[in-house]
Amino acid sequence: MVHGGSVKAPDEELATHYAREFYGRRQESERLWIVPREAITELDDPDLLKPPFDRSFKRPGGFLIKHKLEAAKTRAGTAGSRDTEEVAE
Repeated sequence: MVHGGSVKAPDEELATHYAREFYGRRQESERLWIVPREAITELDDPDLLKPPFDRSFKRPGGFLIKHKLEAAKTRAGTAGSRDTEEVAE
């Protein structure tokens, strides 16, 4: 999503109509997110915007994903065979 602009409207219904008219009438938009201005939170803390120094998540197995994936495949295989047995009976 890319910020396309803002509209000012007295209620949600008019905001929807305005947004469709201003940003969707020429089919230049695929989606429109319409939220009240007070629902938008600005993140401007420089510490939160810096990338982490620990980049272990970029390497395979950085978060032990491999083991979690194997466990999930095992569970799925076990659940699948139970479903097959139940259907066969």
